Amino acid sequence: MLAASLAICVACTDGVRQPTVTIEARDHRFVVQARGELIASEAVDIRVPDGLNMGFDIAWIVPEYSEVKKGQVIVRFDDTDIEMSRENIVVEVATRDLQLGVHSQDSAIARTLIDHERERVAGEQDIARTFTHVDDPLLFSRNEILDALGDLNLLEVEDAYFAWAAETHDRRTNAELHRLIAFRDTSRAQLDKQESALAVMELTSPADGTFVYARTPWGEKLTQGQRVFPGRSVGVLPVKGKVRARIYVPEVDAIGLAEDQQVTLRLDSDVGRTFAAHVSSVSSVAIPRSRDNPQKYFVVEAEPDEVDADLMRVGSSLHATIVTGQVEGGYLLPHQALFYEQDQPFVYVVKRNTTERRDVRLGHESPTLVEIAAGLDAGDKVGVAAPETSSG
Repeated sequence: MLAASLAICVACTDGVRQPTVTIEARDHRFVVQARGELIASEAVDIRVPDGLNMGFDIAWIVPEYSEVKKGQVIVRFDDTDIEMSRENIVVEVATRDLQLGVHSQDSAIARTLIDHERERVAGEQDIARTFTHVDDPLLFSRNEILDALGDLNLLEVEDAYFAWAAETHDRRTNAELHRLIAFRDTSRAQLDKQESALAVMELTSPADGTFVYARTPWGEKLTQGQRVFPGRSVGVLPVKGKVRARIYVPEVDAIGLAEDQQVTLRLDSDVGRTFAAHVSSVSSVAIPRSRDNPQKYFVVEAEPDEVDADLMRVGSSLHATIVTGQVEGGYLLPHQALFYEQDQPFVYVVKRNTTERRDVRLGHESPTLVEIAAGLDAGDKVGVAAPETSSG
């Protein structure tokens, strides 16, 4: 509207017609207008329980802004894959238990055979020692005594072998036993995980209130079919009357935004009323509101000075007017009248037969207008386009 009130005329310089703006002292309020919504400033957060390293697909979720009661089911997750996985793991655990039983039985049989061989060798050693201690040629010939000594040596070797076999068997058996127990415990841990997951296939409301959907990292609200992970929020129960405005300012319009600036809010649900607020935060970078739309926005949050709890509900759409600056008796120019050289702004002042370049210092800005804090005087005519003969 101010652009329409600025005096734009056509000046003649050496026969060249050039549009100009005449500098006059004016009062002006710089504003940024944008759309937004009310969000909860204080709410009960409802999250997927921690401790489960897996995702959950939402099979059903109560409609947003529904009035829910404490203990009411608000979200159900799809348990099809978890049930199938649990059944497979149940079979796996049973297989591991069977392997442990078979291993223990086979190990016991093999150790019994070794023990029997050791007992046999011990008995034969006793008999052989009996022959070797008898030195009576009337009872045993010399050759028989030598054979008994040879048998005793062989039996001692066998005894040492079976002792080694018993020790080796015990080590191998224990190692295999520990391996099978580890596999069995891993399977049981996986089974416990699946059963824990099945225990949280439904989330209930912790209190009475209005259920509001949570948003994904892309800013989109959760919907049926989306996947959530442990610790992530699925929604909130706002505390009545505890709200603030979240305003999405397009990147191209986000000029001069700062904390503590005054904001006027107008709710779509009652366009006849306005609410005063002040900016509490401005995002440091612009981000898209959805992955399907590349347009970026700066997120501005504003705290209302007063709240109508019955009217100002979470999710209500609104129009916001943010006052980024105000001048009295200031000099204003449209942005297209400004030029830059090494970040130094300048303008072209048009006189009767000449065009003069003049450096200026800027003040407040809006998406369309800028305040000239120094460098111009009242009555100056500023060209809104570079002269054709100028290299600037």
